[in-house]
Amino acid sequence: MAGFLVHPADVQGDILVLRGEEAHHLSRVRRHQPGEVVEVLDGAGQWYEARIEALEREQVRCRILVSEQDRGESPVRLTLAAALVKGPRFDFLVEKATEIGVAELIPLLCERGVVRPGSEHKPARWESLARAAIKQCGRSRLPRIGPPASLEEVVRGGAGEGRVLLAQPAGGQELREALEQGPAGRLVLVVGPEGGFIPAEVEAARAGGARVFSWGNRVLRSETAGMALTALVLHEAEHILKRGAA
Repeated sequence: MAGFLVHPADVQGDILVLRGEEAHHLSRVRRHQPGEVVEVLDGAGQWYEARIEALEREQVRCRILVSEQDRGESPVRLTLAAALVKGPRFDFLVEKATEIGVAELIPLLCERGVVRPGSEHKPARWESLARAAIKQCGRSRLPRIGPPASLEEVVRGGAGEGRVLLAQPAGGQELREALEQGPAGRLVLVVGPEGGFIPAEVEAARAGGARVFSWGNRVLRSETAGMALTALVLHEAEHILKRGAA
């Protein structure tokens, strides 16, 4: 069941207050009534099970019954830097990457990309899609959506936080091998455009510390590759973390 999103400032003690669109959706669209129990999350890592106490004109007051930190979140903090593509295709990737579990999403500008800098930057729309996605899938954290960045900027920024993994159809390491060569808890996954990165981009990324891995010789649409590889990287990295903790 899809939950509702509360602002962290509207949680005081064991009471939380839903306002605006969320209150309207609860009372007028979903037609919940006092006494019913609903799921609520704050987008900053907190999940609640709460009982509706009062339906007011522009807000809904609920009493918290159960709370849980980081419910539905991966132990791996994954940043996805994906080639920015036009229109609904990138919207789709934002929605699905949020559901799968990315902590951050960066629109990537590439030499072979078809989008001009600034022409497809839609932060408000992407945040709205991400907000809807976390309510649907039960995550408790809203992923950060960064400004568009070049491959050089992503590699430089990611190298200081964790390991950067650059996806290529061929010519790289096995993914598991790349993941096992260091800590798997904080990763940056870089997925290029359908035409691929130019050789100079790949070599510059390697020189900056990125590890190049390959998944096979099939050519995927950029948003398909971003979605599939996000799921694959999270699955493998979580397995490595669990094995290390055993």
